[in-house]
Amino acid sequence: MKHTDSLILLSCFITGLFANILFANAQVPVVPSDKELYSPFENADANKFKSPPKVFYPETWFHYIGGNVSIKGITADLEAIADAGFSGIHLFHGQFGGPWPGVDPQIAYLSPLWDGMVKHTAEECRRLGLRFTMQNCPGWAMAGGPWIKPSNAMRHLAWSRTDIEGNSDEIMQKLPLPQPSEEDWRDYEDLMVIAFPTPVDDDGKPLIPASFKSNKEAAWEHLWQGKSENPIQLTATTAENPYWIEVEFPENEIIRTLELPSSNEMNHPWCFEPDMRVKLEACLPDGTTREVLNTDLPQSNTQDNYPISLACAETKGAKKYRITLINQHNIALKSLRLFTAARKNSWESQAAWVSRSIERTGDLKQHDPETYLNTKQIKDITTFMDAQGNLTWKAPKGKWTVLRIGHVNTGRRNSPAPPEGTGWECNKLSVEGSSAQFAGYIGRLSGENGPLAGGLLNGLLMDSWECYTQTWTAGLDKEFEQITGYPLKKWIPALFGYIVEDQETTFRFLCDWRRVLNTLFVNNFYGNIARLAKENNLSLTYETSAGDGFPTDILEYYKFADVPMCEFWQPMTENFVGSINFKPIKPAASAARIYGKPRVAAEAFTSFSHTWDEHWQMLKEVANVNSTEGVTHLVFHTYTHNPQVGFPPPGTSFSGAGIGTPFLRGQTWWKYMPEFTTYLARCNYLLERGKPVSDVLWYLGDETDHKPDQKAPFPEGFKYDYCNPDVLLNRLSVNNGDLVTPEGLRYRLLWLPEVPRMRPETVEKLYELIYEGATVVGEAPSGLATLSGGKDAQKRFDRTIKKIWGNASETGIRQIGKGRIISGITLADALEQLDIAPDVKGSGSLWLHRKTENADWYFVTVPKDKSFQGELDFRNSGHAEIWDPLTGYVIPAIYEKKGDRTSVKISLPQAGSYFVVFRKDSPEIPAKSGVEKQVITTIPLSQPWELKFPDGWGTPASLQISELKPWKDLDTSTEAKAFSGTVEYSSTFNIDNTSGNRFILDLGRVDMIAEIIINGKPVRTVWTTPYKADVTKAVRPGKNTLQVKVTSTWFNRLVYDAGQPESNRKTWVLRWPDKNEPLRESGLMGPVTLSIEK
Repeated sequence: MKHTDSLILLSCFITGLFANILFANAQVPVVPSDKELYSPFENADANKFKSPPKVFYPETWFHYIGGNVSIKGITADLEAIADAGFSGIHLFHGQFGGPWPGVDPQIAYLSPLWDGMVKHTAEECRRLGLRFTMQNCPGWAMAGGPWIKPSNAMRHLAWSRTDIEGNSDEIMQKLPLPQPSEEDWRDYEDLMVIAFPTPVDDDGKPLIPASFKSNKEAAWEHLWQGKSENPIQLTATTAENPYWIEVEFPENEIIRTLELPSSNEMNHPWCFEPDMRVKLEACLPDGTTREVLNTDLPQSNTQDNYPISLACAETKGAKKYRITLINQHNIALKSLRLFTAARKNSWESQAAWVSRSIERTGDLKQHDPETYLNTKQIKDITTFMDAQGNLTWKAPKGKWTVLRIGHVNTGRRNSPAPPEGTGWECNKLSVEGSSAQFAGYIGRLSGENGPLAGGLLNGLLMDSWECYTQTWTAGLDKEFEQITGYPLKKWIPALFGYIVEDQETTFRFLCDWRRVLNTLFVNNFYGNIARLAKENNLSLTYETSAGDGFPTDILEYYKFADVPMCEFWQPMTENFVGSINFKPIKPAASAARIYGKPRVAAEAFTSFSHTWDEHWQMLKEVANVNSTEGVTHLVFHTYTHNPQVGFPPPGTSFSGAGIGTPFLRGQTWWKYMPEFTTYLARCNYLLERGKPVSDVLWYLGDETDHKPDQKAPFPEGFKYDYCNPDVLLNRLSVNNGDLVTPEGLRYRLLWLPEVPRMRPETVEKLYELIYEGATVVGEAPSGLATLSGGKDAQKRFDRTIKKIWGNASETGIRQIGKGRIISGITLADALEQLDIAPDVKGSGSLWLHRKTENADWYFVTVPKDKSFQGELDFRNSGHAEIWDPLTGYVIPAIYEKKGDRTSVKISLPQAGSYFVVFRKDSPEIPAKSGVEKQVITTIPLSQPWELKFPDGWGTPASLQISELKPWKDLDTSTEAKAFSGTVEYSSTFNIDNTSGNRFILDLGRVDMIAEIIINGKPVRTVWTTPYKADVTKAVRPGKNTLQVKVTSTWFNRLVYDAGQPESNRKTWVLRWPDKNEPLRESGLMGPVTLSIEK
């Protein structure tokens, strides 16, 4: 950026007011209007489907990177984005690398010049009709900046342990400062000092075996103390051939706890589905063994940075133990610690230090009561410690453990942001933290004197949760007592793994602990940000955090969003970022539905597989599959701001960081982007129109668990949404036997798949709903999920459980008032007994169902790499039509009515999709309808082809070929073989007679986009299989000219240029493909045919 840009910037400031007035109504709302969504279905819907209103078009991330920002570049980028059919942008400012070529001066973040750039972006969005949303902090994760002081940052509890021998004499002991606290910015503050009799066999130290042997030769001896610098590499194995280690001690030992590293540390890509089982057996003197542990590691997440403690059944008389590991994926094992001390099973997640699925097998492990803490023996000795940490206390006789407890700044910072925009992550549990965050950034920008004053900013985004967890905020102890009705202090050792009273009682306390954290997290962070956004006329959109990275309710925080958001990545894979379990997509969609939000946005096409060879068909397939999970609106990841204008293409994406799909104006295919965005807008239109239809409401329980397994088996042909305690207690009623939300969503039944514990108010609400006519399927919970209410709560629980489930031996359908409880059978059997037929019958497809007055419709697509040819049987009737989002055409379906169901013939290629629409306002055809077109003949188009290349790329101006083949295989120069861009193919064909026939042009193999022109008339642009087009209206009798403009990706040219001296390169990126990569097939490869149908 040169001096001229400063003049442009000054001009933008002057003209800003006029731009605000002129374009005030050009930008779309955050969601469609109720009229657009819920009015009766009519013929006008077909027109809106073919040409959707702008509000249904996708948006895109828009990233500034470092100081590489310019006025001209912003305008060029935003004009390209608007021309491509996007409805808005979400602005970020990230930091990767340094200055880019040709960008001078560099723009300092948060400087007056930067403010001007942001204002220019906002004004250009207004001029171009793009909705303008901003990420709520520098970088993308998550909510922080230099305005957040350490005292107002995220806080963690910290503790130190000191063991002393009491004899009733006064002792003086220096209590170690809890760690981490050495750095000044940790801002350590003491909270309390407590003491309790040291539990039996608890010295806090791991056992060290005297000897060991294993079927895997490795340095196991380094693992016993958890200090191994070189992990043991264990390749994937099976139950038939597990790894085993036998350890032996000098004397009999009781192992009560086995500790492993987090699954995230052992195998980062598979932490979402560890697929690892650990077993521990005691080898007894008589030669027998006794199993003391046998469990699968729970699902986890990429921010899991704590080990996992697994409770083992107490077994006496053993000096030798056998550890068995069955890991279905490779792991790196750095630690394997064994303790005689009893610890709460999986306490690290249950106490909210990390987020994992609840591990239940250890809850049943029993130990000597002397290994637990007794609340009556826990003493508060805070007043006996001075400010320097010196304890002066008359300790009663015996062994005592003293915990000095405080809290510290967790050290999490917003990222990846420019240095001048980086600071502490704000406190997520206090109103003060979220208020400071809003005021420091978005509030300053959009406030009365800010660069975005006057409504230039439309929305606020809260993106990626990468700040791990938080376990303290000032006043949390008071909040805890107010919410639960009992004091925290004597239970706080459970937050550090100690078992207080017993495993079950400790579990119930930890349920209360997570519930309190959830209450503060939901209301003080998201709720307060929502309030501030509304006060500033900003919409609020945010991505997944709770139940994924933060161990709180996975649904409730979304109630404050205007647009709940999730994310999906490309390509789809079995594990890591491309897997369905990577991020909670279905939970986000469920939250939107049960809290009455019409739109489910997704950060779309994020990737670590940045290749410059991304194909639209692959992106379409990924979008289709995630749409069946409930996503309705895409926000692309990402368009990176490229400040250079007139610079070699394609430009850079994320400064070469290799993240995201590179949507850039310099892409070969950018001119065709409206084809892709319009396809998505058509899908968006019918994916948001009306209301979703699901038969089952899946209750997630009262225990505040980690995100559910999104691969969990479920009866085929049915759909479900998740439900949480807040919705169950406050938003559900019964109407005509269905469970109904205030917005009118209806569910046939409530399912309780895993609810071993419940709160008394939940059980009472279940009874109320059943009595009023609801159907509930599930087993009776066995205990309370709380310590609140004491004995009275237990009485309420027991009394209501008996009213619902009766005696434990009773199974099947039990009538209660107008409703039913069904237990002792599977959900599939219950649905059958209730005579609830599948919504869709027929395997091999993916689908989603919505409806409004006068119509039901199903979005139907195929799994990854699959196609579908056959019939689907729908629980619906009416006149069936096929609405094709690729073309916008509506055609009669070939269907047959079968009672109250309809069988429809479906043909979908790989990545294909249709909407099957059942019109209730159209005459219904009772018998088979529609007639399949019959192919009369297929004509191969085998005339020679002329290829025309653009100038400047080392290619011939034109080339005559008789055989279609990839560009890399043409008889041309090495440089020409690597051509990337658009080549025009020309040929001719003859038709004798066009009257009454239908003509389908099939291009065969194409890579990747083909614009078809016949007789000078543009017909259609095709970009996914099958590369076919109906050309009936374009052909004429006699000679016809055919032009096909084929556009490839940049990949081949970038490979070629990567091997050239920089001065000879005609392209520019910061992340090049490997120069040794083989060229890929691009172009029109055919065979090209013309089918004549009657």
